[in-house]
Parts: sequence; structure tokens; C-alpha cells
Amino acid sequence: MAETHQEVVKVWIAPGCIVCDACETDSPEVFDVQEETCIIRPDALKPEFTKPLTPSIIVAAEGCPVDVIKFETVEVEGPEPWAGQEEEAAAAGAASGGGGGAAAATKGPVIPDGPPDPKWAGLLANARTHGSRSVETEHAQTLAARAPAEAITAALGTDAPPDAQSAAMLGSGYTRPSESVADRIRQRAGVLASAANMTRRQFSAAIAIAWGAMLATFATAGAAFQSFLVPKVTKEPPSTFRAGKISDYPEPGVYEQFKGSQQVWIIREPDGKIVALSTICTHLGCIPNWLSADGKFKCPCHGSGFYMTGVNFEGPAPRPLERFKISLDGEFLVVDKSKKFRQELGQWELPGAALAV
Repeated sequence: MAETHQEVVKVWIAPGCIVCDACETDSPEVFDVQEETCIIRPDALKPEFTKPLTPSIIVAAEGCPVDVIKFETVEVEGPEPWAGQEEEAAAAGAASGGGGGAAAATKGPVIPDGPPDPKWAGLLANARTHGSRSVETEHAQTLAARAPAEAITAALGTDAPPDAQSAAMLGSGYTRPSESVADRIRQRAGVLASAANMTRRQFSAAIAIAWGAMLATFATAGAAFQSFLVPKVTKEPPSTFRAGKISDYPEPGVYEQFKGSQQVWIIREPDGKIVALSTICTHLGCIPNWLSADGKFKCPCHGSGFYMTGVNFEGPAPRPLERFKISLDGEFLVVDKSKKFRQELGQWELPGAALAV
């Protein structure tokens, strides 16, 4: 039976990532830990990219504390292409060190003999130190070396790989690495610790502010609840009002000066009688308009029509307009809207329904 092995062709992150930075440490080519979540790098969305990285992806998935790293594999014929790479690396290290494996594992970086590379010597010569005040202590000062971008470009050349450029930028002090997740956690812990060390007076002030905010919230809610319970009373005009003098209505016609304020038309009929007519349509309560050219009231809502006397003659209005009680107080007309007269009930013939002058 032919030998087969599994290779990762698809990897994704399920909901629930705690941004622990472990996956990027195990497989930085695939995982990118950001501010609030972790994403799969664009190149790692292709099977050709993930297949050679199968061991590191599996290690990252097994080391995820919340088990949100998922992957999909396919079975491939032949031995694992990465099998034996660890042993080869260990053997190469032992051979280069000239001793045992243990000596090679503990041996530090090799410093070449001879004078330094002129390019890097120029880079260091162009670096400048500058001071910065620490954010943790008020008087501590730190020194950092910073080389200009031109010196970095001259030292690396235009064809340097991106990782070499990034390393040179960081090593020369031209750029600063982004803050790690662990550093952000430690900073937040420090803020919480400083809050826990507040004085008694500060604690009392915080409690007072919290109670004040709570009382203000309750007061606002109580006012809104009271406003909801108390009925909204609109201010209505008085039921009785003076409608001017008799001399203000010399000719037969419709007088509309009290239509808006009192919802009343003062009408002088051809026989000389004066009546106070309601402006409310008897169909659904709209306000008709007086069309002097047609000599009629016309409701704009549903088309009801009324003569100048208030009697209905067209449209859905079921009955004539209502009249209010009208009387004299000396030379002044007085309209009492609390007393109404309806024509279909024979009330227009009662005293007060019209004023004969």
C-alpha cells in the first residue's frame, strides 16, 4: 500500500478568538494578530501556500487555548516532504559547531572576523541619539539611536527583501515596533491597579458622583412617567365671546374674522337676521371654505356643500351646519358656543338661534 500524508489546504478562525498571540508565534506566515482579533494572511488563503506550512498550522491549532483555529486537509500520496527536517537542522548545527548537538544548541551567534562592512559602518555613523521622557516615571530619560531613511536605503540597496528592510528600520531606531498584545494587557492591569490604590477621599467622591448620576436618572424617569400619566390639556378659547358691534356687519354676506380664532362665521342673511354658524363640517369634522363666487361653503375633505344659511345640499354631509346662540349686550354681539341649535331638530326657530335687527 502506497504511503500517504495529510496536507492543509484551508485554514480559518472561528468566532471566539481572545487575541492571545500564540498562533502568530507558532505560524507567523499564516496568522496575523491585530488589535481586537486575529485574521488569516491573504497569501494563506491559497492551498499552494498552506500545504508546505502544514506542521506549523497544526501546532498553532493544537496550542490555541480556545480552540478556534480550524483547518481542512487532503490526503496526498508519498511521504511527508517536511519529514526529517528537524534532524537535518540539528545535524547541520552540530557540524558547523565542530562539537556535539548540545554544544551547537547552546552556541550564540557567530561574529565574523575582520573589519566591519562599510555599508553598515556608514549606517551607524549616520545614526543620531535622542532623548525621550519615559511614560512611567516623571524624570527618567532614555536614549535611542535613530538613522535617517537615506542611510538605511544606501546600506540595504533597492533590491533588499522586505524583511531585511523592516529589520534595519527597527534596529536603527527609525521605526518602532507595534505594541504587542501582552504589553497592552500589562498596561490595562496597571490602570486597574492604580484605580484600586485610590485614597479614601477619592473613593468617597466617586461614590458621591455615582449616587448623583443615579438620582438624576431616577428624577428624569419620574418626570417622564408623571408626564405620561397627567393628561395633556390643550388651551381652548372661551365658550362666550364678543363678536363686535352690529355696525360691523352692514351688508348681507359671510364674515370670516372669527373663523380661525373661534371657529365661527358671522352671517348676515338677506332678510337682515344675524346668525353665528359653526365652521365644523357635519360629515367628519373638516373646515369648509366659503366660495363667494359660487355663494356656498365647500368642504375640501370630501366635497360636502352648504348654502350660506348652512343648509347642506351636496356631498356626504348628513345634516346642516350647527348654529350657536347669539344675543345683544348693548350694541355688541355676544356668541355663546356652549349652546347649539340644530336645524334637523327644529331648533333654528328657537330664541337665540338668530338675531333679528
